[in-house]
Amino acid sequence: MSTKAQAVVESFYSLPKPEQLAVYEAIARTLVPGNYGPLSDEDLTAIAAETFSSLDEEEQGAKPR
Repeated sequence: MSTKAQAVVESFYSLPKPEQLAVYEAIARTLVPGNYGPLSDEDLTAIAAETFSSLDEEEQGAKPR
């Protein structure tokens, strides 16, 4: 990953969770597989919820106790 891309990722993670979700949804809307058609808002919301749940679990597991 380029340093420019890494800076984007770091900026993304510095955003509050609601803004991360908005950015994630905006990007996901542009990454539509050609043969499957566009994702619905419900699909995007479900995908984002799963992603953030997974990230929260990873973050909690990485914190020192």
